[in-house]
Order: sequence, then structure tokens, then C-alpha cells
Amino acid sequence: MKKVLFTLLLSISTFLVFAQSYKKVTVYCTISSNGKVDYGDLKKLLPDSTSAKLLVDPRTQYGIKKTNHVLLLMSTYGWKIASVIADVSGGGRTFTSTSSEYLMSKEIYLSSSAYALYLNTLINIEKKPAKK
Repeated sequence: MKKVLFTLLLSISTFLVFAQSYKKVTVYCTISSNGKVDYGDLKKLLPDSTSAKLLVDPRTQYGIKKTNHVLLLMSTYGWKIASVIADVSGGGRTFTSTSSEYLMSKEIYLSSSAYALYLNTLINIEKKPAKK
């Protein structure tokens, strides 16, 4: 009984510590119809230790270029498809080309200090420096 109570108490305290010190953030990337991954400004926004683990480049790291293979690889890293953006072009009654772009999302946890830095950088990323 003591072991069960101790384990339960330890589990609750671990949960409380984790809940207080980490913030959940959802990040996004796009995958073009040629299989290229675009993370936008995530490298600027996230700490180096997080971006090194999070930002996978299937082309350079694994030589994977086909879109469906890139999607499968990204899913093994925890990314999920959030949306598919289809672009259909052509004229008249025939469509000449179609392409799809995939929006992927992933939830990550940042420490309080990393979250504060992320939020501050995000707020100020588009501000232009004041002219002197």
C-alpha cells in the first residue's frame, strides 16, 4: 500500500512540476508539391536545441524528395497534416496543372524561459528598427 501511495504521490508531483514549467506551442511548416519543406521563421523563433531536433530536412538528411515519402517521414517525427492547399490552373474547360501544398503542425513544449524568448521574438520579428 505504501508503494502505491508513494508512486501516486510522485506521479502527481511530477505532473504539477511539468505543468508549471512548460508551455505548449503549436508550430507549423509547409511541404510543397515537389517535397520541399519550408519552416518559415521557426529557426529564428526557437532555441537552437529545440530547432536542431525539430527541423528535419528530408532532402539533405535522407535524400528523400517525393512528397508522399516526405509526408511519411515527417509523420514519424510527430508532424501531422493540418491542411492540404490545392492549386488548379488552366483555361477554358481543361485543367492544365494541379499542385498541392501540405500544411503540417506539431505541438511542442517549451520551458518558461524558452517560451518567453519565443513569444518576444515572435512579437518583434516584423518590427523594423527605429531610424536614427
